[in-house]
Amino acid sequence: MTAQLPPHVDLAWSDDDLERAMRALPSGDLTPAFDLLAATRAQPHRRALAVEVLGAAGTAVLPALRAAVRERPDDVNRLLVLGSAQSSAAWVARGAAYAEHTSDDQFRGLVDLTRQARSTLRRAAEADPDDPAPWCAMMPGALGAPEHDDEAAKVFAEAESRVPDVFGVVHRRLQTLAEKWYGSHDEMFAFARARTEALPDGHPLWSLVPVAHIEVHIANLSNGNLLKRFWRAMTYLGKARAEVNAASDRLLAGPDDEPNSLAAHQMFAVFYHEADHDDDQARFAAHLARSGDRAARWPWGYFGEPDVLFTAARAKVAGGS
Repeated sequence: MTAQLPPHVDLAWSDDDLERAMRALPSGDLTPAFDLLAATRAQPHRRALAVEVLGAAGTAVLPALRAAVRERPDDVNRLLVLGSAQSSAAWVARGAAYAEHTSDDQFRGLVDLTRQARSTLRRAAEADPDDPAPWCAMMPGALGAPEHDDEAAKVFAEAESRVPDVFGVVHRRLQTLAEKWYGSHDEMFAFARARTEALPDGHPLWSLVPVAHIEVHIANLSNGNLLKRFWRAMTYLGKARAEVNAASDRLLAGPDDEPNSLAAHQMFAVFYHEADHDDDQARFAAHLARSGDRAARWPWGYFGEPDVLFTAARAKVAGGS
Protein backbone atom coordinates (compact mmCIF):
# COMPACT_ATOMS: atom_id res chain seq x y z
CA MET A 1 0.00 0.00 0.00
CA THR A 2 1.39 3.40 -1.00
CA ALA A 3 1.95 5.75 1.92
CA GLN A 4 0.40 9.19 1.71
CA LEU A 5 2.55 12.09 0.53
CA PRO A 6 3.26 14.81 3.10
CA PRO A 7 0.95 17.79 2.45
CA HIS A 8 3.82 20.22 1.87
CA VAL A 9 5.05 18.50 -1.31
CA ASP A 10 4.70 20.86 -4.28
CA LEU A 11 3.15 19.15 -7.30
CA ALA A 12 3.20 21.95 -9.89
CA TRP A 13 5.30 20.05 -12.45
CA SER A 14 5.01 17.16 -14.89
CA ASP A 15 7.69 14.46 -14.91
CA ASP A 16 6.71 10.78 -14.93
CA ASP A 17 9.99 9.50 -13.51
CA LEU A 18 9.94 12.07 -10.72
CA GLU A 19 6.31 11.18 -10.01
CA ARG A 20 7.21 7.52 -9.52
CA ALA A 21 10.23 8.29 -7.34
CA MET A 22 8.28 10.77 -5.23
CA ARG A 23 5.37 8.36 -4.68
CA ALA A 24 7.74 5.57 -3.68
CA LEU A 25 9.62 7.54 -1.03
CA PRO A 26 7.01 7.78 1.76
CA SER A 27 6.56 4.00 1.58
CA GLY A 28 10.27 3.55 2.30
CA ASP A 29 11.35 2.68 -1.25
CA LEU A 30 14.34 4.99 -1.66
CA THR A 31 15.97 3.45 -4.72
CA PRO A 32 13.88 5.23 -7.40
CA ALA A 33 14.78 8.61 -5.87
CA PHE A 34 18.51 7.84 -5.85
CA ASP A 35 18.37 6.40 -9.37
CA LEU A 36 16.52 9.43 -10.70
CA LEU A 37 19.08 11.83 -9.31
CA ALA A 38 21.90 9.73 -10.73
CA ALA A 39 20.25 10.09 -14.15
CA THR A 40 19.86 13.88 -13.91
CA ARG A 41 23.48 14.90 -13.27
CA ALA A 42 23.67 16.56 -16.71
CA GLN A 43 20.19 18.14 -16.35
CA PRO A 44 20.67 20.81 -13.68
CA HIS A 45 17.20 22.36 -13.87
CA ARG A 46 15.39 19.03 -13.66
CA ARG A 47 17.84 17.86 -10.99
CA ALA A 48 17.26 20.88 -8.76
CA LEU A 49 13.50 20.45 -9.00
CA ALA A 50 13.80 16.72 -8.26
CA VAL A 51 15.97 17.38 -5.20
CA GLU A 52 13.38 19.79 -3.83
CA VAL A 53 10.39 17.52 -4.50
CA LEU A 54 12.10 14.38 -3.22
CA GLY A 55 13.29 16.24 -0.14
CA ALA A 56 9.74 17.31 0.70
CA ALA A 57 8.47 13.75 0.20
CA GLY A 58 11.45 12.41 2.13
CA THR A 59 10.46 14.16 5.35
CA ALA A 60 8.25 11.12 5.94
CA VAL A 61 11.26 8.77 6.01
CA LEU A 62 14.12 10.75 7.55
CA PRO A 63 15.44 7.79 9.61
CA ALA A 64 15.61 5.61 6.48
CA LEU A 65 17.42 8.37 4.56
CA ARG A 66 19.94 8.77 7.39
CA ALA A 67 20.55 5.01 7.34
CA ALA A 68 21.03 5.08 3.55
CA VAL A 69 23.68 7.79 3.90
CA ARG A 70 25.46 5.87 6.66
CA GLU A 71 25.59 2.92 4.27
CA ARG A 72 27.16 5.03 1.49
CA PRO A 73 28.45 8.23 3.10
CA ASP A 74 30.02 9.63 -0.08
CA ASP A 75 27.06 9.05 -2.40
CA VAL A 76 26.12 12.56 -3.52
CA ASN A 77 22.58 11.58 -4.53
CA ARG A 78 21.79 10.08 -1.15
CA LEU A 79 23.26 13.14 0.54
CA LEU A 80 21.13 15.40 -1.63
CA VAL A 81 17.85 13.69 -0.76
CA LEU A 82 18.69 13.58 2.95
CA GLY A 83 19.87 17.20 3.05
CA SER A 84 16.83 18.45 1.17
CA ALA A 85 14.54 16.39 3.45
CA GLN A 86 16.20 17.88 6.53
CA SER A 87 15.77 21.36 5.07
CA SER A 88 12.11 20.72 4.25
CA ALA A 89 11.53 19.30 7.74
CA ALA A 90 13.05 22.48 9.18
CA TRP A 91 10.39 24.59 7.47
CA VAL A 92 7.66 22.21 8.61
CA ALA A 93 8.96 22.58 12.17
CA ARG A 94 8.88 26.37 11.88
CA GLY A 95 5.37 26.59 10.47
CA ALA A 96 4.05 29.15 8.01
CA ALA A 97 3.22 32.02 10.36
CA TYR A 98 5.09 35.31 10.62
CA ALA A 99 7.96 35.40 13.11
CA GLU A 100 5.92 37.15 15.80
CA HIS A 101 3.48 34.23 15.76
CA THR A 102 6.17 31.52 15.80
CA SER A 103 7.10 29.88 19.11
CA ASP A 104 10.60 29.41 20.52
CA ASP A 105 10.24 25.64 20.09
CA GLN A 106 9.38 26.12 16.43
CA PHE A 107 12.43 28.33 15.92
CA ARG A 108 14.62 25.78 17.68
CA GLY A 109 13.34 23.07 15.35
CA LEU A 110 14.02 25.28 12.35
CA VAL A 111 17.56 26.08 13.46
CA ASP A 112 18.49 22.52 14.46
CA LEU A 113 17.22 20.86 11.31
CA THR A 114 18.69 23.59 9.11
CA ARG A 115 22.06 23.01 10.74
CA GLN A 116 21.76 19.30 9.94
CA ALA A 117 20.74 20.07 6.36
CA ARG A 118 23.62 22.50 5.89
CA SER A 119 26.13 19.89 7.09
CA THR A 120 24.69 17.17 4.85
CA LEU A 121 24.54 19.40 1.77
CA ARG A 122 28.08 20.67 2.28
CA ARG A 123 29.20 17.05 2.18
CA ALA A 124 27.31 16.68 -1.10
CA ALA A 125 29.03 19.79 -2.47
CA GLU A 126 32.42 18.39 -1.51
CA ALA A 127 31.59 15.05 -3.13
CA ASP A 128 30.75 16.73 -6.47
CA PRO A 129 32.22 20.27 -6.57
CA ASP A 130 30.77 21.11 -10.01
CA ASP A 131 27.18 20.22 -9.13
CA PRO A 132 24.93 23.25 -8.44
CA ALA A 133 22.26 21.08 -6.78
CA PRO A 134 23.72 21.08 -3.23
CA TRP A 135 23.99 24.88 -3.29
CA CYS A 136 20.45 25.24 -4.63
CA ALA A 137 19.23 22.99 -1.82
CA MET A 138 21.01 25.15 0.78
CA MET A 139 19.00 28.25 -0.10
CA PRO A 140 15.87 27.44 1.96
CA GLY A 141 18.07 27.23 5.05
CA ALA A 142 19.90 30.42 4.17
CA LEU A 143 16.49 32.08 3.95
CA GLY A 144 14.93 30.67 7.11
CA ALA A 145 17.84 30.25 9.51
CA PRO A 146 21.04 31.75 8.06
CA GLU A 147 24.34 30.82 9.66
CA HIS A 148 25.65 34.36 9.13
CA ASP A 149 24.36 37.59 7.62
CA ASP A 150 25.63 37.00 4.09
CA GLU A 151 25.00 33.27 3.83
CA ALA A 152 22.20 33.69 1.28
CA ALA A 153 24.40 35.86 -0.95
CA LYS A 154 27.30 33.41 -0.75
CA VAL A 155 25.19 30.30 -1.33
CA PHE A 156 23.48 31.96 -4.28
CA ALA A 157 26.83 32.99 -5.75
CA GLU A 158 28.03 29.37 -5.54
CA ALA A 159 24.91 28.08 -7.31
CA GLU A 160 24.98 30.86 -9.91
CA SER A 161 28.64 30.26 -10.74
CA ARG A 162 27.74 26.72 -11.79
CA VAL A 163 24.37 27.30 -13.52
CA PRO A 164 23.06 30.88 -13.51
CA ASP A 165 19.30 30.47 -13.94
CA VAL A 166 18.06 27.59 -11.78
CA PHE A 167 14.46 28.47 -11.03
CA GLY A 168 14.19 27.59 -7.34
CA VAL A 169 17.43 29.14 -6.16
CA VAL A 170 16.80 32.39 -8.06
CA HIS A 171 13.31 32.68 -6.59
CA ARG A 172 14.62 32.07 -3.08
CA ARG A 173 17.31 34.71 -3.59
CA LEU A 174 14.49 37.09 -4.51
CA GLN A 175 12.79 36.15 -1.24
CA THR A 176 15.89 36.91 0.81
CA LEU A 177 15.87 40.41 -0.71
CA ALA A 178 12.22 41.04 0.15
CA GLU A 179 11.44 43.60 2.83
CA LYS A 180 9.88 41.02 5.15
CA TRP A 181 13.13 39.06 5.23
CA TYR A 182 16.52 40.78 4.89
CA GLY A 183 16.15 43.40 2.17
CA SER A 184 13.83 46.06 0.80
CA HIS A 185 11.32 46.52 -1.98
CA ASP A 186 13.96 48.40 -3.97
CA GLU A 187 16.54 45.62 -3.65
CA MET A 188 13.99 42.98 -4.57
CA PHE A 189 12.81 44.80 -7.69
CA ALA A 190 16.36 45.60 -8.78
CA PHE A 191 17.15 41.90 -8.61
CA ALA A 192 13.98 40.83 -10.43
CA ARG A 193 14.47 43.36 -13.22
CA ALA A 194 18.15 42.58 -13.67
CA ARG A 195 17.44 38.85 -13.82
CA THR A 196 14.71 39.20 -16.45
CA GLU A 197 16.39 41.82 -18.62
CA ALA A 198 17.90 39.38 -21.13
CA LEU A 199 15.61 36.37 -20.74
CA PRO A 200 14.21 34.73 -23.87
CA ASP A 201 10.48 34.31 -24.43
CA GLY A 202 9.07 31.40 -22.46
CA HIS A 203 11.71 31.39 -19.74
CA PRO A 204 10.04 30.55 -16.40
CA LEU A 205 12.05 33.21 -14.56
CA TRP A 206 9.78 35.86 -16.08
CA SER A 207 7.73 34.88 -13.02
CA LEU A 208 10.11 36.91 -10.83
CA VAL A 209 8.14 39.99 -11.87
CA PRO A 210 4.68 39.00 -10.57
CA VAL A 211 6.21 37.42 -7.46
CA ALA A 212 8.00 40.66 -6.56
CA HIS A 213 4.71 42.55 -6.87
CA ILE A 214 2.91 39.85 -4.85
CA GLU A 215 5.45 40.41 -2.06
CA VAL A 216 4.61 44.12 -1.98
CA HIS A 217 0.91 43.25 -2.05
CA ILE A 218 1.40 40.99 0.98
CA ALA A 219 3.23 43.78 2.80
CA ASN A 220 0.40 46.16 2.01
CA LEU A 221 -2.13 43.69 3.40
CA SER A 222 -0.13 43.29 6.60
CA ASN A 223 0.58 46.87 7.71
CA GLY A 224 -1.69 49.64 8.99
CA ASN A 225 -5.36 49.68 9.88
CA LEU A 226 -7.91 47.70 7.89
CA LEU A 227 -8.99 50.57 5.63
CA LYS A 228 -5.40 51.56 4.81
CA ARG A 229 -4.43 47.97 4.12
CA PHE A 230 -7.34 47.44 1.77
CA TRP A 231 -6.80 50.73 -0.08
CA ARG A 232 -3.04 50.21 -0.52
CA ALA A 233 -3.50 46.63 -1.68
CA MET A 234 -6.14 47.46 -4.28
CA THR A 235 -4.45 50.56 -5.68
CA TYR A 236 -1.02 48.92 -5.75
CA LEU A 237 -2.06 45.97 -7.86
CA GLY A 238 -3.62 48.28 -10.41
CA LYS A 239 -0.36 50.19 -10.74
CA ALA A 240 1.64 46.96 -11.05
CA ARG A 241 -0.38 45.59 -13.95
CA ALA A 242 1.64 47.19 -16.76
CA GLU A 243 4.93 45.64 -15.73
CA VAL A 244 3.37 42.26 -14.95
CA ASN A 245 1.46 42.24 -18.24
CA ALA A 246 4.69 42.87 -20.17
CA ALA A 247 6.36 39.95 -18.39
CA SER A 248 3.25 37.83 -18.94
CA ASP A 249 3.43 38.42 -22.68
CA ARG A 250 7.06 37.27 -22.70
CA LEU A 251 6.31 34.04 -20.83
CA LEU A 252 3.23 33.27 -22.94
CA ALA A 253 5.18 33.90 -26.17
CA GLY A 254 7.43 30.87 -25.60
CA PRO A 255 7.02 27.12 -25.16
CA ASP A 256 6.45 25.37 -21.85
CA ASP A 257 9.53 23.16 -22.13
CA GLU A 258 11.24 23.83 -18.80
CA PRO A 259 10.76 21.75 -15.62
CA ASN A 260 9.33 24.78 -13.82
CA SER A 261 7.10 26.15 -16.58
CA LEU A 262 3.88 25.09 -14.84
CA ALA A 263 4.93 26.75 -11.59
CA ALA A 264 5.83 29.95 -13.44
CA HIS A 265 2.39 30.17 -15.04
CA GLN A 266 0.77 29.69 -11.64
CA MET A 267 2.75 32.61 -10.22
CA PHE A 268 1.22 34.86 -12.86
CA ALA A 269 -2.18 33.29 -12.20
CA VAL A 270 -1.91 34.18 -8.51
CA PHE A 271 -1.19 37.82 -9.38
CA TYR A 272 -4.15 38.04 -11.75
CA HIS A 273 -6.39 36.27 -9.27
CA GLU A 274 -5.55 38.92 -6.67
CA ALA A 275 -5.66 41.88 -9.06
CA ASP A 276 -9.05 40.74 -10.45
CA HIS A 277 -9.07 43.26 -13.30
CA ASP A 278 -11.48 42.76 -16.20
CA ASP A 279 -8.85 43.64 -18.81
CA ASP A 280 -6.54 40.87 -17.55
CA GLN A 281 -8.97 37.97 -17.81
CA ALA A 282 -7.54 36.70 -21.10
CA ARG A 283 -4.04 36.56 -19.63
CA PHE A 284 -5.37 35.00 -16.44
CA ALA A 285 -7.09 32.28 -18.48
CA ALA A 286 -4.00 31.71 -20.65
CA HIS A 287 -1.75 31.18 -17.65
CA LEU A 288 -4.23 28.86 -15.94
CA ALA A 289 -4.56 26.84 -19.14
CA ARG A 290 -0.80 26.30 -19.04
CA SER A 291 -0.56 25.68 -15.28
CA GLY A 292 -1.20 21.94 -15.22
CA ASP A 293 -3.82 20.30 -13.03
CA ARG A 294 -2.16 20.57 -9.61
CA ALA A 295 -1.84 23.65 -7.45
CA ALA A 296 1.53 25.08 -6.47
CA ARG A 297 1.89 25.37 -2.69
CA TRP A 298 3.34 28.85 -3.15
CA PRO A 299 2.38 31.62 -3.76
CA TRP A 300 -1.26 30.45 -3.62
CA GLY A 301 -0.61 29.61 0.03
CA TYR A 302 -0.19 33.29 0.85
CA PHE A 303 -3.93 33.74 0.35
CA GLY A 304 -5.50 30.51 1.58
CA GLU A 305 -5.58 26.79 0.82
CA PRO A 306 -3.76 26.35 -2.53
CA ASP A 307 -5.95 23.55 -3.88
CA VAL A 308 -9.14 25.44 -3.08
CA LEU A 309 -7.93 28.71 -4.61
CA PHE A 310 -6.54 27.02 -7.72
CA THR A 311 -9.76 25.09 -8.30
CA ALA A 312 -11.86 28.23 -7.78
CA ALA A 313 -9.68 30.22 -10.19
CA ARG A 314 -10.04 27.59 -12.89
CA ALA A 315 -13.79 27.42 -12.35
CA LYS A 316 -14.06 31.19 -12.60
CA VAL A 317 -12.18 31.25 -15.90
CA ALA A 318 -14.20 28.34 -17.25
CA GLY A 319 -17.41 30.15 -16.33
CA GLY A 320 -16.27 33.39 -17.90
CA SER A 321 -17.07 35.39 -14.79
